[in-house]
Amino acid sequence: MINSTNLIRLPIILFLTFAYHQVFAQLVNIEEQRRNIKPGLQGIIDFSFNVNQNTRFLSQFSNTISLQYTINQHTILILNDISTLKLKDQNENIDIINKNFQHIRYNYTFAKHDWSIYEVFMQRQQNKIKYIKYRFLAGTGLRFRVLNTEKAKLYLAPLCMYEHEILTDSLATQTKTFKGDFYISTNIKLNENISFSHVTYYQPAFYSFSRQGDFEPVKDFRLASETEISFDIIKDHVKFSVGLNLNYDSRPPTEIANYPLFYSLTNKLSFKF
Repeated sequence: MINSTNLIRLPIILFLTFAYHQVFAQLVNIEEQRRNIKPGLQGIIDFSFNVNQNTRFLSQFSNTISLQYTINQHTILILNDISTLKLKDQNENIDIINKNFQHIRYNYTFAKHDWSIYEVFMQRQQNKIKYIKYRFLAGTGLRFRVLNTEKAKLYLAPLCMYEHEILTDSLATQTKTFKGDFYISTNIKLNENISFSHVTYYQPAFYSFSRQGDFEPVKDFRLASETEISFDIIKDHVKFSVGLNLNYDSRPPTEIANYPLFYSLTNKLSFKF
């Protein structure tokens, strides 16, 4: 098992060795998986493999598959992400840490007001290192296009959602909560081959159906931010990206209560079709 000392070291090791961004992420960045709206099927496949030998051996493989299908005013986005992290200490003890999530999102763009989009989504998630045994989300709301030019886009979305979460911490915590899901997303094309993107998610809890005694509305929240710069290798098909990711939880699991903030520097090679 991973002790507290290892949990302290791990974010630092991953940051210095450019580990993949979703190992520690509690919030999943859906914005980076969206494609430009055009009829038919589009997709993207990401592969990431990292190896590091320091005080311990660390290797990680990650794969993300994203599919988007659009017909008329309807768009469906389907995501599947799998990541496996292998840790070996000086005594040859091995930990296998799995992380995965599945996400489906439906968008309806209003014909007369194409700056507004109705969204419905569901998501299932597991993350061993964050003590997430099971997390299910279902939500809905409106997404607004504030800016839409050839070189820059800006979106705002005030959504709401239901969350059911089971943790594997010492308290075997289980919560059922009604939350807000607010985000701002921007993408700027610096030139024909380089683009900049940023997204920030804010998820405050408003009401607890499980009625745990220490629940505090609004003060219980998650915050995530991702900033990325991308370089086209083969235009419209292959790109390389570097990003900085921050994730904050005001009420993390008991085993990592003193470490509410996780961060990572990422590198990624993406194949589009």
